Amino acid sequence: MGCGADFAITLGFAIICLNCGLGSGTSLEPVTNVTWKSFNFRTTLQWAATSEDSVYTVRVSGEQSNWKKKPECTRSKITSCDLTNLIQNVADTYTAEVLTYSATKTEDVEEPPLKRSTAFQPLKQTDIGQATFELIEKNKTEVQLTIKDPLTFIKFSNNTFKTIRDIYGSNLEYIVFYWKDRSSGKKSLIAKDQDKRIKVEEGVTYCFSIQPHIKSPFKDGQESSVKCTRSQRDSPSDYGIGVYVLIIIGALLVIGIIIGVTVYLCRRKAVHNSAEMNPLKMVSA
Repeated sequence: MGCGADFAITLGFAIICLNCGLGSGTSLEPVTNVTWKSFNFRTTLQWAATSEDSVYTVRVSGEQSNWKKKPECTRSKITSCDLTNLIQNVADTYTAEVLTYSATKTEDVEEPPLKRSTAFQPLKQTDIGQATFELIEKNKTEVQLTIKDPLTFIKFSNNTFKTIRDIYGSNLEYIVFYWKDRSSGKKSLIAKDQDKRIKVEEGVTYCFSIQPHIKSPFKDGQESSVKCTRSQRDSPSDYGIGVYVLIIIGALLVIGIIIGVTVYLCRRKAVHNSAEMNPLKMVSA
């Protein structure tokens, strides 16, 4: 057999092998940088694509659950997948996989390239956001903080959302930070319930913020915005007698001006009416 025939056989064999490789999906590459992102138990899986011609399927499994997929994250070009509704058991530990497929081929590949995530435990690893609170001044020496627990993306059986207290129970408490206005001396105390009363000095403005604290598993949430009591120094009772005197003088001055203008206008009107009633008298005069 000649060299030309050998070359043709070799080329044909190479083409067949190349087609087999493409058909089996060996030319595809697994994704990289697979990471979990979770905030108040809303959890997404993110990754970096390796080819513009690839689509991805995500599946997740827990130690207490089987592999599951989301239709929105099946053969899609997206590079993140919200898995919250598939990991509602926050005490379980989950692992996810991202499978890579060709965007142009519709047939299934027996063993597509995949990248597996690290283990994720929502109860321990989700980030907790800010809580809000109402500041109520009960009297001159006592205030009350009424705290509203943050909502999560975990649902009850009736489809309403749970709060972090529903999930963490007695392991949830709040660190209350407070300080005198314009002072750098910040103090803190623990609020185990949603209502907390705090003693303050009369006539002094105090500012407050709160931060969720989970005792077990140990972690802190985000600190809230700051709220301050009304400044009692700005109330009318604290201005002194001099301010009241000035207010009274100003009021009397305004009243005097109004009376003077009114009298002047009445006199002018009276003169005008008299002239109309006695025109001859006005002429002879």
